[in-house]
Amino acid sequence: MTIHLALFAHLSQYQPDGQGGCQARAVVVADGATVGGLIAPLGLPDGPRVVFVNGRHAAGDQALSDGDRLAIFPQIAGG
Repeated sequence: MTIHLALFAHLSQYQPDGQGGCQARAVVVADGATVGGLIAPLGLPDGPRVVFVNGRHAAGDQALSDGDRLAIFPQIAGG
């Protein structure tokens, strides 16, 4: 199945195609893949992040479906 992955801010350098930028990339994953299973091999730095699937907050164990859009942002702090 195909997932559309978008990594934002400094995480964009970890795009699976090796190209930077926050544009969504089509990523082929096995049926039954989870958010965490897709994120793990990207080698993202440790630390808090905000993850959305189709615009809604998502946990690492959430199953993905064909055509889902996965967006990952670093945690933003400030005031």
